Amino acid sequence: MTDSPDGHASGTAEDPHAAHPGGQGGEDGTQRRVGNERLWRELLELDSRMFKQRGVRLLTPEARVLFFLTVAGSEPVTSVMQMAGTSYRGFYGVIERLKQAGLVSTSKDKQDQRVRRLTVDPSLNIPPVKS
Repeated sequence: MTDSPDGHASGTAEDPHAAHPGGQGGEDGTQRRVGNERLWRELLELDSRMFKQRGVRLLTPEARVLFFLTVAGSEPVTSVMQMAGTSYRGFYGVIERLKQAGLVSTSKDKQDQRVRRLTVDPSLNIPPVKS
C-alpha cells in the first residue's frame, strides 16, 4: 500500500513477502522490520477507516494496542487508551490480559513518576521502528 496525498493508505503492498512477518529480510532483518512496520501501520489505518466509514472494527483492542506499541515504542497509558478506542474499564481489561500473556509491560515515566508507560515486552524481540 502507498500513501495517498490525504495520508491514507491505498493500493496493495509493493512486496508482500517483505510485509509478511515470515518474509525474506536482509541479513540484519532491516527489510523485515520495515515491512512489518508498514504492515502494522496499514492494518491500524484500515481498522480506523472501517470504523469511521462503517462503524466496524477489524482488529481486537489487544491487536490495536500491540501494533501501536510495536510501531510507536513506549507510550503513556493515556495515549494508548485513546488510540485503542475502548472504554476506560475495557482498556484496563485489555492491558491486564496483555500483561498476563507477557506481551506488554508497564513502567513509570522517568520525567513524571505519575505517568505510566506501556511497552511491548522486550523479550519478544520486536524492535520499535519510528518514522
